[in-house]
Amino acid sequence: MASNFSIVQCLFNRDKYELEEMRRILVEAEQDESSAAKLLSEDDMDINPVRTAVLRSMGKIHPAQMDYYVDYMEMFMAAMKTMLHTEAVVERVPCTEDEEQPCYATSQRLSGDINFAAGLIASEPVYLKLAERYSEEEIPEMDELAKDSLEEFINVLNGMFSVSLGERKIETDLELPRFGKNVSPHGSHQLRLRVHSSVGSFQVVMATDEFF
Repeated sequence: MASNFSIVQCLFNRDKYELEEMRRILVEAEQDESSAAKLLSEDDMDINPVRTAVLRSMGKIHPAQMDYYVDYMEMFMAAMKTMLHTEAVVERVPCTEDEEQPCYATSQRLSGDINFAAGLIASEPVYLKLAERYSEEEIPEMDELAKDSLEEFINVLNGMFSVSLGERKIETDLELPRFGKNVSPHGSHQLRLRVHSSVGSFQVVMATDEFF
C-alpha cells in the first residue's frame, strides 16, 4: 500500500509558500524529492497531510461521506505519484470555480452498499498532460488516446478503492467510466477539491451520484 506521507503536502499545509513558488517546488521535487525535503522543518511534519487538508476543506459538511471522501483523496494523491509520476498537493478549502473551457471530465460511479462517484475535471492543456503522464506517450491534441488514458486511470484507481472498501465489508460494483466536455459538476453531497500539480491544476470531484 502506498504511503500517505507527502513532503510537498506538508509544506503546502503550512501556508509558507505562494502558489507560484509551490508550483516550482513541485516541479523540482519531481526531479529530486530531496529538494523539497530540505525545506521541511520539524514543525511541518504530519504523517497524514492529505487527510489533514481534506478534513479541513470539509469542515462539518457531508459527515456521512467524510470517511469515504478522505480515504479516496489519500488514494488519489498517492496515485498521482505512483501512476502518473507527478508531484501534487490538494487545497484545504472546497473548490467553487469551474475549469477554463474547453475542459474535460472523467468519472466513475460505484454502487452497492454505498453510492459513490468520483473523477476529475481539467482544462484541455492539463487533461492532455495528465493523459501523457499515464500513457507515457505524447498527446499533442485531444483524441481517443487522451480520453482512454484517463478513463483507464480512473478505472484502475476506483477499482483499488472498491477493493479497499471490500476489506471493510462494504461491497461495491464499478460502473463504466464516463467522459464529458465543459462540465460544471452538480452531484449530491458533492465535494470539489482543487489539486495543484507539476503539470497544472485541476479539480477532483466526489459525490453520491454522477455529477454530470
